[in-house]
Amino acid sequence: MKRDDKFTLTLGWRGETAPVPDITFVEEAAPDARAVRVVKAAPVLRVDPWTKPDPVDLCLELWKNWMAGDSDRDLGAKTMRGLSGEGDGHGVDLHEAQQANDIRIAQATNAAIDSMQRLHVWAIYRACSLASVWRFPNASLMDVAAEARAELAVKLRKNICTAVLF
Repeated sequence: MKRDDKFTLTLGWRGETAPVPDITFVEEAAPDARAVRVVKAAPVLRVDPWTKPDPVDLCLELWKNWMAGDSDRDLGAKTMRGLSGEGDGHGVDLHEAQQANDIRIAQATNAAIDSMQRLHVWAIYRACSLASVWRFPNASLMDVAAEARAELAVKLRKNICTAVLF
């Protein structure tokens, strides 16, 4: 419809409806050069290539979480895998399987640590911040911790649960 040289919108449903108010476009002039502020460039984000984590560090991290008691956050409750859609379609929840695998690795690491000399056990506990005091004044913590880590790596390579990480 054309009315007063302006177009109006109507729904066209069983007669005319109230006209829509006219829209007026106003051109704005370019901003004054004095009003422009200078913004510093954002720092460039640097992304390093992915490197495979050290297997001993991974085992020790899982062991520390297990020792701290964080391994059983769900208190043994099964997830609602049918509703959440996180299962594999055959009744196996992928998160529960990963958590069980992490617990097995932590327990294998614990067994390997317990089979070491007492001095090396204390060095690993202290290096992982599970012990607050170094009780061997005649031994250097840094040297003993390096020896203990090397011995632990050999033991973890031989274990069936942790050998796949190496």
